[in-house]
Amino acid sequence: MLTGPNTGLGHSSMIFMIESQLNYVLDALRVLDEYGATALDTRRDRQQAYNAGLQRRLDGSVWTAGGCASWYLDDDGRNRTLWPGYTFDFRRRTRKVRPADHELLV
Repeated sequence: MLTGPNTGLGHSSMIFMIESQLNYVLDALRVLDEYGATALDTRRDRQQAYNAGLQRRLDGSVWTAGGCASWYLDDDGRNRTLWPGYTFDFRRRTRKVRPADHELLV
């Protein structure tokens, strides 16, 4: 899935975000090959911690504060649409797949 949850931008270039995601997919394929695995799945605890961190970064931002309702927010008031930081930070976070964050199916 490209341009999925919390990868949208209210600024800058989505092309940059998509390129970052494609680089991550290519690295995931490299990891599969290196480990002789057929699939990988993100560990639930790592995914939950990552999402909790994203929501903390979004708290108090213009996208969530002030009681405004927008299509960025779900029924629970959580922003599952926008990336809460700089695009270069997203690029850094998606540079390499960390096998420890995933379950590899061999």
